[in-house]
Amino acid sequence: MMEKRILVVDNDDEMGDLFKEIFNDGSYTIFFHEETDDVFDLIKTHEPHVIVLDYNLNGTNGGELCRQIKDNAEVSDIPVILFSGFPKAIYASENYGYDAFVEKPFDIDDIKETVDEQIERSL
Repeated sequence: MMEKRILVVDNDDEMGDLFKEIFNDGSYTIFFHEETDDVFDLIKTHEPHVIVLDYNLNGTNGGELCRQIKDNAEVSDIPVILFSGFPKAIYASENYGYDAFVEKPFDIDDIKETVDEQIERSL
């Protein structure tokens, strides 16, 4: 069975624990970071199959990080899932190029299904 790598960037460290709990069947590796100055550094280090970004980050918001990823030809094929507790702000803003959007609080089955679908696309 292939290891599926998920990069999660969220300023709430409980989210890291939650992801580790949800994706604990041994086929996933979760890389959790509370923030990042350089998302490309994290991508290079962890080589994720999917990237999960919280919109509401300190510094550059998740939407802008998503756009940076999608504008970079080397990594633009990696699916990005954006999530937020303020979906109206996301829907009202321009398209950041994310592959999926999940509203917080999310349903455990929904996030698992969304992540799995995006990983399938990237393999």
